[in-house]
Amino acid sequence: MENKTIEINNLVHKLSQEDFSGYEFVDYWDADTTALGLQKGNVVIYISTFNHTNTNNYDLIIEELETGNVLKSEDKRSYHELIDDIQPFLR
Repeated sequence: MENKTIEINNLVHKLSQEDFSGYEFVDYWDADTTALGLQKGNVVIYISTFNHTNTNNYDLIIEELETGNVLKSEDKRSYHELIDDIQPFLR
């Protein structure tokens, strides 16, 4: 993705190799070079690498797009923990 950090671009590559379907990458945070969004239906998954340069850790917020209701929020997740967190929303 343009205007994103190497950590986010690496994450895009890794996520594209996972067995998820029906989602799209979204960027509702143009100015945030450390953020990436995944959307499937009414669920948006915000993933950030802010303050996690070269650590392979991620912060995560999963919310309903229409209501803003936070379904899950986690900090300092490893890649495998991140996948476990988002899997129920993307399968």
